[in-house]
Amino acid sequence: MSVGYGLDEYASTVVRAIQCACDRKRVRHPVICSESGRALVSHHSVLIFEAVPSASAKHDEIGQNFTCLLDGLEDEARADYRNLMAAAVRAEYETCLMYTDQLKRRCVEQFKDGMLSLEHLAAVDELCDLLAKEACASHTTLTYQVNLSIFTSVPDFWAIGQLFPIVPIHHLDQRPAVNGVLSDLTCDSDGKVDTFIGGRSSLPLHEFSDVGSGYYLGMFLGGAYQEALGGMHNLFGGPSVVRVVQSDGPHCFAVTRAVPGLSCADVLRAMQHEPELMFEALKRRVEECTHGEGDAVACALARAFHSMPYLVYPGGDTMVAEPDVASSAVVSDDDDVEWEFMRYLSV
Repeated sequence: MSVGYGLDEYASTVVRAIQCACDRKRVRHPVICSESGRALVSHHSVLIFEAVPSASAKHDEIGQNFTCLLDGLEDEARADYRNLMAAAVRAEYETCLMYTDQLKRRCVEQFKDGMLSLEHLAAVDELCDLLAKEACASHTTLTYQVNLSIFTSVPDFWAIGQLFPIVPIHHLDQRPAVNGVLSDLTCDSDGKVDTFIGGRSSLPLHEFSDVGSGYYLGMFLGGAYQEALGGMHNLFGGPSVVRVVQSDGPHCFAVTRAVPGLSCADVLRAMQHEPELMFEALKRRVEECTHGEGDAVACALARAFHSMPYLVYPGGDTMVAEPDVASSAVVSDDDDVEWEFMRYLSV
């Protein structure tokens, strides 16, 4: 399912199986012709995307309410919790990490069965992260939010378990300090990458605090297959495309074309909606709710329709489609405009 094999392994697995089948039936060995389209087009493109570590709030100590939540666990989970805290007091970090993993897995199963509330699960998760940090566990795995949809950009990872090389292309002068898994923008629990080349369950990544600076990863060997298979799951269109060719210049390459990805209006239109009519209807509703003072909200509305459905970080370089609605040319400086817009629509 991936490039994690050599030529000898391929021949042993595929060719020898055909040989054995032919020998059993006393059939002449055939000339084997294989289709190699995926291998030919896998180098067609590289997917570059932003990643942001999902860091929970820092806690120096466990509060009283936090402890009460944990004391309300079921018997088995409460026993794991008490064993965990006892190991932490004795500074038995290996035992502490073992009970941490056991408690976390047990609570996740109880949450799925409806036996544990979301508040309890969040408290357990916070406790486990805190103790893992205190134990200086080098194998602690962080979750990095990536600015893409697995189902749109890497559908074969989800569908058939194909593994793609994913590596940082940023901060290459620094050694990765943490391990992480990737979680996409969609609302599906399958929208994550937690298996990597070589059988690893996490990826060495860099740790940083300045989210606005941007941190980029590259996925290789996806090629035209992934582009053709990707749909509009969760209404995420394809990413922006930059065409690069070899050049005789100092950098040996040149950018010949940059094509923005589909805007929200384009995606709605592809799903048989009429974004122009939707925009006008929402604009009228905003004007009614704001009593003629909704220019800033209308501008934010137009900008939302004509921007890509992906995230744009403050100060980031993410490409967005240019608005073609005249009223969207004026952009308000008020950071709360979008929130006000959503509040008016919910009235």
